[in-house]
Order: sequence, then structure tokens, then C-alpha cells
Amino acid sequence: MKGKDITSYLKDRGFLIPNAEIYGGLAKSWDLGPLGVELKRNLKNLWWKYFITTSPYNVGCNSLIITHPRVLAASGHQKNFHDWLVECKTCQKRYRLDNLINEEEFAFFLQEEKKENYLVQAKCSRCQKNNFSSPRKFNLLLTTNLEITESKESLVYLRPETCQGIFTNFATIQRTMHCKLPFGIGQIGKSFRNEITLRHGIFRTREFEQMELEFFCPLDESEKWWNYWTEKAWNFLQKITNNPANIKQVELKPDELPHYAKKTLDLYFNYHFGWGELCSNSYRGNYDLSQHSEFSQRKLSLGGIIPEVIEVSFGVERQMLAVLEDAYKEESTEKSAHPREILKLYPLLSPYFAAIIPLSKKKLHTVTYQLYCDLLKKVDFNLAYETTDKIGESYRRQDAIGTYYCLTFDFDSEKDQAVTVRQRDTRKQERIPISSVIEHLNQEYKKYWKIFLN
Repeated sequence: MKGKDITSYLKDRGFLIPNAEIYGGLAKSWDLGPLGVELKRNLKNLWWKYFITTSPYNVGCNSLIITHPRVLAASGHQKNFHDWLVECKTCQKRYRLDNLINEEEFAFFLQEEKKENYLVQAKCSRCQKNNFSSPRKFNLLLTTNLEITESKESLVYLRPETCQGIFTNFATIQRTMHCKLPFGIGQIGKSFRNEITLRHGIFRTREFEQMELEFFCPLDESEKWWNYWTEKAWNFLQKITNNPANIKQVELKPDELPHYAKKTLDLYFNYHFGWGELCSNSYRGNYDLSQHSEFSQRKLSLGGIIPEVIEVSFGVERQMLAVLEDAYKEESTEKSAHPREILKLYPLLSPYFAAIIPLSKKKLHTVTYQLYCDLLKKVDFNLAYETTDKIGESYRRQDAIGTYYCLTFDFDSEKDQAVTVRQRDTRKQERIPISSVIEHLNQEYKKYWKIFLN
């Protein structure tokens, strides 16, 4: 599915909503609709359980978005966090330089920082002219003021990454939780970057969420833990996607590394626009703790040493887009000329694990809706309620949003006290007693958790 089509599909189905749409919207900015917010919550829950609560090594934290300027001075972001911007002189469209020239040319540019002769072959996508400004640095940090009057003293930043809050809280977390090396601290939260260009729906936005783990270990164990967490991240991605050909690992060359990293392996997904990074695994050495120790004049060592750091960092929105594109399928059916649209999401990611459907919305609504309300209080997952007089249409709608099971209450249900359970991917149906529905669905849900965590 192409980019425009997938965005329209997700908007029409209730996953995405253009931000402030009634006022014309903010360019390429998206809110999450009812289905998008449930998918996102499920994804974050999976990540947290996989990396934090089922790990004997890791704990969590939640640091503020508003960031002290000294934090980003110590981390190197004030000095190093920028992209190279060029502008079409004809139509004023802005570009990141690395999006206009190839990787080799850009790497050479970064070494030489020559301002001219890098855009000879490039053309503006809007006006098709070759009339660009010289490249200049564009600061990616977003700022705000804490005081009524604007002044340098009241200037603070919106964090560009969640990990710095982990580093500044390292000593306190270690002390209060009695952590011993090796151990990790995880965090899920929002970050902000003043991106030059916003592209491909929710893939690149100014406001986004990250799922990050910073793992602290002795120097002589760093290689072991680098391999352990890199494999763990790769396995996580494999578990929630269907097609192995759509994911790959890319190790960065020395001249491509961020200023803080000794080694980085990125995980990529083959989106509708091509390969894009969705996870970065970085060996950060002891750069961050050393910098914050120096700038704050506080001891950030443990047992006389400053630990090494292995980082796993997933972009939440990028991961969401990846699993949605990976899950979308069209299947031909004998009963319809139109293909059946289906989101074959991993069951634990589905916005609704099951839907309750009366065969007749007029004659069976009351009793079916009561069953739905009763189940809501007794299951561990989200349920949907669907009403229609055409059961095939209900199945299609639920398939199109990824619902894993459909339970149909029909005209025989009041007699035999049973419902028909239909599975999304195989369309297999079976009749089960209403008294067994709760146990059956909860067992299925727990089964997939067990599979996921093994």
C-alpha cells in the first residue's frame, strides 16, 4: 500500500486524526483516534513487559519533558544537535541536505563542510528547479520559557530524547533501589525535535514518543551486554512483525556515529517509502555519566567506576507504522468482488482482542449488549461491540481494524446458550457455551503472552 493510501486508510478507520483539523490543522501533524491510542498503548505495554518488568536487571523511571539547559550542555546536544538545511531560492521549500544528495556525498560534506558544489544534480520536488541556497546548520532543539517575560535566564528545552533524564537520575535510582551492576533503567515518554521536514505520516514528526532502555555495566562486560540487548531488540521486532524480509540490521560506520556513541546498530523496516530506521542500539561508553559528573560536580560512579552504557531506543510511532504496514493484507473471497482488507496484527497489539456481535441488531441487541457489558468487567483485554443485520459486513469491519476474535450471538443462542467464535486470520468458526466464553478468551489472551515472552 502506498503512503497516501495507508494514511487515508488509517484516518478512515479511526487510527489517525489530523491535528486541529477543524481549524485547518497543523501541517503533517497527527492525533491518535480511538483505535490508534489502543494500538499504541498495547505496543508500549508489550515493550515494557518485555524489556523491563520481566527482566531481573531493569527498573523504570519517568523524567520531565522540560529540560534544564545544563543537561543538554553536558550531553553535547547544544553543540552537536543540528541538521544541514538548504532552501530552494525559487519556491522557498526547505530540505535536509542529506535528503538531496547521496550518502557518500553527504559523508564527505560532513568531513569537509564545504558550502558549495553539493547540489549540482539536485532538483526541487515542488518547482523542479536547481536553485538552492548554501547549506547551513539548523538547530533541532525546541525551547520554551518558564517565566512571564522572555529572557535567557528563563529559557529551557523540550527534551530531544528521553535518556538524559535517566542519566541525571542514575545515582538516586541506584541508591534508592539498591541496584548493583549490571542493571538497567527504562523509560517511555515524549520527545521533541525541530525537524526541517515532516514526512511519511507519523514516521517523522516534531512530537513523538520513545521507548528507551539504558543498561549500565562494567567495561569488561560491555561486549557481552551489547550482544545481549542487541539480540533482544531484534527478537522483539521479529515477534511483532509477520514478514522477515521487511526488517534488517544496519551497523553504522565510524564516521556515521553520533557524537556519544562508540558503536551503533540500527534496526530498519521496509516502509512504503523505503527502508527507515525504527530502533537504534548504541554502545554509548561512559560518555553521558562522565559528562554529567563533570558538569554537575556530582559523583556518578558505582564501586569507584563510571559504568558503561548500552542503549536500546525504539520510536513508538515508527514502530506503530511498521506493524500496521506489515499487517495490512488484501485477500480475495468467493462471495465478494471486492478484496477483504485485513490487519493481521499480532493478537496482543490488536486495538480490540474480541468483538461481540448480535446477528440481528433489532431483535438481539438487548441481550447481546448485556453479554458485552458483563464481559467488559471480567476479561483482561479490550472488547468491541458491533451491530448490523449483515454479519459478513461486521466481520469485514472487524478484520479491517485487526480484531482477533468475533463472537456472534444468533437466534439459537438463547436456546442453546452458546455463541459462534470466529478467528480473524483463518476465519475458522466454532460454537462454545456462553458460560465458557470468559475462560476461553482469557486463556487465549494469556497463551499469546506466554508465546511472546518465551
